Amino acid sequence: MVVMDAVALTQKLVRIPGLSGEEGAVADAIEQTMRELGYREVTRDAMGTVLGQIGPEDAETCLLFDGHMDVVPVVGEWSVDPFGGEIRDGRLWGRGSTDMKGGLAAAICGVAAAAQRGELKHQAAVSATVLEEVIEGAALGAVMDRLDPRAVVICEPTSLDLKTAQKGRLEMLLTIHGKPSHAAYPERGVNAIDFAARALRALDAMTPVRSDELGAGILVPTDIISDPHPSISMLPNSVTIRFDRRTLVGENSEDILGAMRHALTTDNVTNFDLEITDSEVSTYTDETFEPLRWLPAWRLDRDHELVLGAMDAIRETGQEPHLGVFGFCTNGSESAGRRKVPTIGIGPGSEGDAHIIDESVDVGEVAAAAEIYSNLVTGMAGV
Repeated sequence: MVVMDAVALTQKLVRIPGLSGEEGAVADAIEQTMRELGYREVTRDAMGTVLGQIGPEDAETCLLFDGHMDVVPVVGEWSVDPFGGEIRDGRLWGRGSTDMKGGLAAAICGVAAAAQRGELKHQAAVSATVLEEVIEGAALGAVMDRLDPRAVVICEPTSLDLKTAQKGRLEMLLTIHGKPSHAAYPERGVNAIDFAARALRALDAMTPVRSDELGAGILVPTDIISDPHPSISMLPNSVTIRFDRRTLVGENSEDILGAMRHALTTDNVTNFDLEITDSEVSTYTDETFEPLRWLPAWRLDRDHELVLGAMDAIRETGQEPHLGVFGFCTNGSESAGRRKVPTIGIGPGSEGDAHIIDESVDVGEVAAAAEIYSNLVTGMAGV
């Protein structure tokens, strides 16, 4: 029952396009499904996130399963309908199948199945969050303002491996100011592009911090633009470079910014501003906000009861658990990084299949994920 429900629900959700900021129809389908599956309370917050709760109303929330509804745009030439939800060769094809409607569907069905098997002594909940592909953690933070779960499960694709840690992410803008002049007389101005090149060399020469578990805290320039753009026949007034810094557990944004400023000034790059980005985003419910793009790293000890409980839940399906760490940033930066709530990640699909042309998910993994989630709820919320 759970197996078919999870795969069928994944197919239903894949067939509903839901770009970031356009998740309304997906939310409608999830809300209806949760009610049909017997969730005690189903609500939708101001941002448009759907929250389903199951179990005794006056009991604590033992587990919160989180999955995002939004998907990235369809690009390139697909060999299948990206919103067809075709099942072929043991895989379900379509945008969002791996990232992450398979995990979300498995959570919705798996939690409901646990409640159907017997009376829960604690609450379990599933949040279908918005805008994760735009800004990780913001929507989950609004859920956790209302709910105080004892633990969180991030249902992102992990090939059913159990993830106990994750790098964070800091997004910054470095603006280097120059002095405009005619391109025929560059000596009369200050070329911000020359100093931008120097800045890139200086920052690339920084020794990255490392951890045995998560690897290097890498700094990557992802965009560069002049002001004016394009700057034709003149030196630009300024150049702005966008950076993505993957962070490690224990790092904070102030220290990272301070180290970068020191590297720049040491190399005689002086006329600049370096700040965390805070661009405005909007939800499908017309809520607007300006979240700082600072998402902390996190880790959970592998002897924690949540990890041990998840390993038992995996073994109950006849599989042997494999532990690892996330290679990308997730909503766990909010639950574990900011709020220090014990968090793990496990879900169907491969990280490498996210965001690609002809995205797909193994239907067997979707079914297994639903069973694992159901076992975990029974083990932790049923006692």
